[in-house]
Amino acid sequence: MAKEEKTKESKDMPPCCAGCIRWERFGKKCWYFWENKKECTMWTSDVNEMAAQDSSSLL
Repeated sequence: MAKEEKTKESKDMPPCCAGCIRWERFGKKCWYFWENKKECTMWTSDVNEMAAQDSSSLL
């Protein structure tokens, strides 16, 4: 069943989120996600970069 859910999330994934660890981790619950999204300035494939981006937004 988990595989089916993952497939469903992949269908809902905007093309600009492909390969992003935020999408892989949070899916539609990503803080930067919205329907029909065309591009993302917070896309990352690096955990350290994601942590830096998230911590800098708290300042």
